[in-house]
Amino acid sequence: MHRYRLRVAVKASLAFAVLAVCMLPLLTGCDLLDQLLGGGIPGGGTASALNAVITAQVHDPLVDQGRNPDLRPPLMYAFSAASSTDENGDPIQKLYYKVAWDFGDGQTRGFDWSDYYTHHRYWEEGTYTVTLTVREDPDYGNAVATAQKTITIGPGWLEIVSLTTEPREDGRFNVTVVVRNQSDQALQQIQVDLISAEGTLHAALSATFGPETVPDRLAPGAVYTLRTSIGPWTGELRAYPSWCYTVVN
Repeated sequence: MHRYRLRVAVKASLAFAVLAVCMLPLLTGCDLLDQLLGGGIPGGGTASALNAVITAQVHDPLVDQGRNPDLRPPLMYAFSAASSTDENGDPIQKLYYKVAWDFGDGQTRGFDWSDYYTHHRYWEEGTYTVTLTVREDPDYGNAVATAQKTITIGPGWLEIVSLTTEPREDGRFNVTVVVRNQSDQALQQIQVDLISAEGTLHAALSATFGPETVPDRLAPGAVYTLRTSIGPWTGELRAYPSWCYTVVN
């Protein structure tokens, strides 16, 4: 009988303590008590909103080789969403969150499990706003967060001075592209891609300079003419400077 009364008294005291903690105006008492009694937030984080974070760095083989010290286009960037955190402050996990990328140049990557890490090549100079969207899987919630980062790509190696086409009797077209070295470095190899409006690559025009060529290098400010022939295309035909190699002493 005494043991039963003691047990009732202990339970009553504990209930009173719980009520008192929950009524404290300066504390979230029930949440605090839940943590003290073994509940709490999984992973030990602090409750907050879903937070999207972009990490970006140049990841280009020509830069690594010392052939593109001024970071001119085309330039490859590596992007990561792995520093993003969930509502608990823990790194997001692929099981619960998907990500999508907008690279600011018209190219995008949709929501996909494998896109926490991705690469993108910028072909032209300009300032681009990269947008990351993190979305919680509908099976677990509906949280969404975005982040943005500005990427600035400097002037390219080559300026496209002109592009002309001339039809031939066999249905093909002669194409002439005049380029100018607008960098402050001598170039050993240049390449220009001919791309039509639908994104089809029609030709890659290239030239390699050296001891047995005239000129032996494409000096800063120098102009050079590239020629080729291609079949019919749809829409506007454009020339994009592609790979350029500086002279390595």
